[in-house]
Amino acid sequence: MTHLLLVPVLLFGADPSVVERFSEVLLDKTYERCFLANPLLMESAGVKAIRLPTGHSLVLVTASTALADNSARERLRAETVCRTKALAYFVQEQAGVRVYRSVKSAEETILVNSDGVETGKNIVQILEITEAKAQGIVRSMPVVGRWKSKEGDVFYLALGAVFDQAGNIVPNEL
Repeated sequence: MTHLLLVPVLLFGADPSVVERFSEVLLDKTYERCFLANPLLMESAGVKAIRLPTGHSLVLVTASTALADNSARERLRAETVCRTKALAYFVQEQAGVRVYRSVKSAEETILVNSDGVETGKNIVQILEITEAKAQGIVRSMPVVGRWKSKEGDVFYLALGAVFDQAGNIVPNEL
């Protein structure tokens, strides 16, 4: 857990008006004050770690996806996508990301002779592929929040847990 971004957050002085920026907000009571104290935790995707006075780390991972409609099928898809994205963000923070880049180019010259006048055309094709991979095994964390954008077109999901220095989940720390 040494690669996590540390976000300074006051765990007290929560601002309930934060939820007014979103719709259909459902937050786990244990983690609610963390989200309400810092809107960034709800607005941006990725991993956020908060160092607790005990030396443990509260880790919150937020992911989002656009919603096509309000159907039950779409809601299930969004839950699955966000859970997968959140776990991938967590793996990326722990194990890093490998980036692969491949560039291929081809050049072709076409000459045309028409009525004794030679004209030419040079054609260059470039194919560039960049791929990012993160691979690892992480402990699953429980869902600690679900909400939508104010317009209802983006779904957010947050996973969270408290970890000790060895990376083990510590229950009921908050």
